[in-house]
Amino acid sequence: MRKLPTWKPGDPNSWTPQLEQYIDAFLDDVAATKPGSVLVAGDLVEGRWGRDDEHTGLFGPVRTDAERAAAVRRAANFYYAAYVQRFAERGLTLHAAVGDHDIGDNDWNDDNHWTTFKRHHLPLFKRMFAKYLTRTPSGAPRYADRPFRTSFAHTSYAVKLSPDVLLVSLDEFHRRDGDVHLEVTGGQLAWLRNTLRKARADHVPWVIVQGHNPVLWPVREVSSSGGHIERGERSPLWRTMARYGVDLYINGEVHATTMRRSDGLTQVSTGGLLYRGQATYMLARVYDDRMELDVRQVPGKEAGDKLWQTTGLRTRAGTHWEGGPSLSIGSMTLTADGRAVNQTGLLQEWTPAS
Repeated sequence: MRKLPTWKPGDPNSWTPQLEQYIDAFLDDVAATKPGSVLVAGDLVEGRWGRDDEHTGLFGPVRTDAERAAAVRRAANFYYAAYVQRFAERGLTLHAAVGDHDIGDNDWNDDNHWTTFKRHHLPLFKRMFAKYLTRTPSGAPRYADRPFRTSFAHTSYAVKLSPDVLLVSLDEFHRRDGDVHLEVTGGQLAWLRNTLRKARADHVPWVIVQGHNPVLWPVREVSSSGGHIERGERSPLWRTMARYGVDLYINGEVHATTMRRSDGLTQVSTGGLLYRGQATYMLARVYDDRMELDVRQVPGKEAGDKLWQTTGLRTRAGTHWEGGPSLSIGSMTLTADGRAVNQTGLLQEWTPAS
């Protein structure tokens, strides 16, 4: 926060040397695997912007909707710039999906002025995400393959990670009926269907889809609001992925790891909360006949008082890296014919009763 022109001595800060060390250790661990790409399935930032519950003025006044929108832009510029810089300085190629925190965090109904503001300004939140994640610094689209002529044209995309691996990244937040629904429908669904149909016709060996929300439900959860795709396994999204032979669906949201399968399609929910000392990532090694998945956790410990956010005190100031490399907490192999074998730890297939 000290880099903000509005910050002055005595104002709150949302960062500490302990957190700096832990996130550096985490990203250095990722970089040491020399990945061709890094996928992030949403929630890059806290995103509760346009508020100033402690009256700090750090992102400007928030008395009117116009002022709140300006504060959203200032906060997004500050936090997203820092986020992408950490990947860029390690030479990591980042492909991200939009999450609920990236659009203000749920809810988006008319329960109060704040939730109404977020829904009305959903396009603004998405534009700020796109500015840093799906556009180049000049403002040009970073991804050529995207759902043109839809409201998802700059938050959904498809890209070849290699000649043999196609990634499709989805925006699963659809504003309608006075709320935001977790679904993929309409023009975005039609684009997804055409993209997967073409991949099948082109005999692309591996197709990965990422979105923020689990489709198969329930899954393990840690400090999550439990967002998931409406209608689950019967949703148009799941039926489309299963019909066209998607190999792997990756999602975030729940801050825990679960592997579930249905219709020959594998879903992996993964990701851990850094501020709780539970930062995880999943390493995928892709071969002609298999994809090897390994979920790794960087050892950390939650400690200290809570830090400032625009909505008050939240994350822990003293969370720190406990030293040493990451440890495997689950692994599996996905075969070219759709089987999930060699399952260990948290990547053993999970059912609600297990």
